[in-house]
Amino acid sequence: MRALPLAVAAGVTGCDLGPPDSDLPPLTPLPVEVVSVPRYTPTPSPTPSAPTTLAAAEATPLPSGTTIRFAGWGASTEQSALRQVLAAFEQAQPEVDLDVRLDNVWAGEGMRAGLADGIDADVVRVAADDVFDLTAGGYLAPLDEFVARDVGLDDLAPAAIEARTGPGGEITALSIGAAYLGVFYNEAHLELAGVEPPSSWEDSWSIAEFEFAARRLTAADEDRVDRYGLAAVPWVTRAALADAAGLTGADAFFAPDQTRSTMQAAVHARTLGRMAGWRSRSQMELGIEERFGTPFNGGQVALYVDASDFAPLVRPTIPWGVAPLPAWTDGSPVTEGVEMCIAVNGASEDPEPAWRLAQFFLETEAQRALARTDAVVPFRRSVLREPAFRDPNRPPADRTAWSGAIGHDLRTPSNPGSKAWHVLTAAPIEAVRRGEIEVNVFLEQADQLITRQLEAHEWSAAKDVPGYRRPPSLGNVMLRESDERREQERRSGTAP
Repeated sequence: MRALPLAVAAGVTGCDLGPPDSDLPPLTPLPVEVVSVPRYTPTPSPTPSAPTTLAAAEATPLPSGTTIRFAGWGASTEQSALRQVLAAFEQAQPEVDLDVRLDNVWAGEGMRAGLADGIDADVVRVAADDVFDLTAGGYLAPLDEFVARDVGLDDLAPAAIEARTGPGGEITALSIGAAYLGVFYNEAHLELAGVEPPSSWEDSWSIAEFEFAARRLTAADEDRVDRYGLAAVPWVTRAALADAAGLTGADAFFAPDQTRSTMQAAVHARTLGRMAGWRSRSQMELGIEERFGTPFNGGQVALYVDASDFAPLVRPTIPWGVAPLPAWTDGSPVTEGVEMCIAVNGASEDPEPAWRLAQFFLETEAQRALARTDAVVPFRRSVLREPAFRDPNRPPADRTAWSGAIGHDLRTPSNPGSKAWHVLTAAPIEAVRRGEIEVNVFLEQADQLITRQLEAHEWSAAKDVPGYRRPPSLGNVMLRESDERREQERRSGTAP
């Protein structure tokens, strides 16, 4: 029986995985792709009909000579949106000197390391699943008082300030929008098969209906695709596992006191096993590279489960739409949003102007930039009804599924084990869906790794209070003995 392939070691740079003699499961290589598809070059995205120049918003001018340093990263669409927002801020605050550095060296673990090393920036983009660790470590400035003073919540989705918080619910990052999971579909393929996709989260596919539709679109023989299949990104399993359990957030994956991981549950095993069957038994899912647009663009798949920021990668000549995820229970389904988070560096010498820039990302014109570029689904509800988001000249014409996703967002875990949870439920879980590791083996080992992370931080729900401080680990599996060894080295003066 093969051991769990851990992306914590293989896919994250600069990680601290604990002492060399730890008893973690051995690493195995990622599985080999089964289906080889031809590579197509996506055509350029059409020019949006809405103007890309943002109007300057009215704001109290900051003092002349104020300098604000911004550091971030992102895909091309994300960087385009960030640059538009920052340009609009400069128009609104012409006396401010804005020092902008967009560099993908800070992607992934990069910004965690940058903040730990004292990055020269006042406002930063941080990865959503790093907010807890960075808050607990004191690297992000508290924003609660600023939010209470300046942010009107009537037009904003609650996720703007609640999606990612610190150990005691502290606000240290603004979630300015999210990339939500949904089902991309080729309208021409579904029409030929007589499949009618839903558009509402309140009246979505059941999982049985979704599987039936996928089978009607699929015919394969010895890895040769005759008709149109299904593809899905690995982390869709998070929403499926929570939905099938009828729970959300930490309640679906952690014990009530949050001292241990509870991934290994009968309902999780059944759900993950059923998803594995899409590929290993019924063969209605093609084995493709993660977030790789060629199969959808080239016609190999008619249903593609991915996040909303995948939209710019779809060829404009394809008549495509987007539908809600299927529901695993009798109620409405849940989705997962990966937020774009803006924070103020805890080391910033003047947090007031830094806050003004961070806050600007929630203003209407900034949110329109996010909507026009499809970087994320914006969190300002009024923008979701505007042409900036519902432009009739670009697909999909019906964006109801994306705008409705805000109310069905899975609240992802927020504790010292959440980073490991995010990693393990991404690329490594593909080995289960490919049939290379048994479901219960994966879930058991995932529990072991995540629980050890909680134990290393001596975490429980009782510590869910403001002021909890713990240096964030750059690794995803930081063991207690590693902490103890470093503390001994520090006291003895032998630490590097």
